[in-house]
Amino acid sequence: MEPQLNVAEPVREKFDSNEDEKLLLAGENWQATLEKKFSKREYKTTVVDVNGKSVFITRYFKSLKPPDQLLNDDGASGPQAQSETVARFVSMIPFVSDSVVFPGLCDIWSTCDQFLQMLAGDEEEHAVLLVNYFMHIGKTVWLLLGTAIPEGATAYVLTKENTNEYWIWNPSSGEHYSSKDNYCPLQSVGCLVNNDNIWANIQPNDQPARINYDLNNTSEWRPFFNKSFPNPGLSSIQPESLIYILNDPTVVTDLQDQIERKVRQTFMEVWRPQSITRWNRLCQQAFRALLPKLEETCGRGMGDEHMTELENVLREYKLSGFPVNLPFTDMDDLLEAVYATGVWENSSSEFALAVHIHPYPNLVLSVWIYVASLVRKK
Repeated sequence: MEPQLNVAEPVREKFDSNEDEKLLLAGENWQATLEKKFSKREYKTTVVDVNGKSVFITRYFKSLKPPDQLLNDDGASGPQAQSETVARFVSMIPFVSDSVVFPGLCDIWSTCDQFLQMLAGDEEEHAVLLVNYFMHIGKTVWLLLGTAIPEGATAYVLTKENTNEYWIWNPSSGEHYSSKDNYCPLQSVGCLVNNDNIWANIQPNDQPARINYDLNNTSEWRPFFNKSFPNPGLSSIQPESLIYILNDPTVVTDLQDQIERKVRQTFMEVWRPQSITRWNRLCQQAFRALLPKLEETCGRGMGDEHMTELENVLREYKLSGFPVNLPFTDMDDLLEAVYATGVWENSSSEFALAVHIHPYPNLVLSVWIYVASLVRKK
């Protein structure tokens, strides 16, 4: 008869740290007390930096200026449009999980300059950069740790708008939702963090739409720093400012042409080798005029205006297809996204394809590919 084995307690990894021992111990005790009562909620006091050292989480926050191109964008007229443009830029920095960037290591948090240098990061890097940008443009903002669909444990951004409404931002997609929106992918709120403090959600509910966001209410939000244990004035580990490099327009245009040639070639020679594939120039011109406008709307679509742009094409053809938008990483990812549309499978012999790249500083590139099949109306 086999002896009964007790379930082992989860091991909490210990890392080197330059933080004060008293601060680390207080953080451990605070987190352990909360997790004992709310075991499924996301709480954090320290994170691990790229050097493998444990850093107090509030040190990651500091006002950082976004690229001038975003602040001076003609389309970003007004605070809301400016916020959406900044969020769009952050979302276009390629998403790569820590297990790929730092194989074999735990969850690593890069600083904003490291993130922009690597041009790769996961939810935390995107969220921290967005918080710091929002701080610069004067928003009341927090990092939000919780769970979402499909990510699981994740990092979002919470802002308090001028209307006293709270918005929840997904930094990896650039989308925002009202905190009362039941369709928001965020499922639970564990804690909020900024450069001053950490607030743990201790309300009976953790669903975003059922939470009171008044952080002054200590019966609903438990602050880490308080009167008996004040913030010792922790300095930020972020740089004084971020360096932005403007893109060479020629390089961007060449890449755009290269992508279109490669997609067209793969379409005909790899995906449809046994079929005749004709390319419709009228529709291609309409797509090329349309794609920059889709970027201007931060990828939210254009509604009726979209149909108006395609009016001449739709008068003569039935059109089946749609635009694909993703950050530029490599050619294989783009081909995979176009292949996944299934447009190439259509029995039609006539197709249209257009590619547009919207360049942001530091070679952050938003790639649009519009692909469709056409059947002439009888």
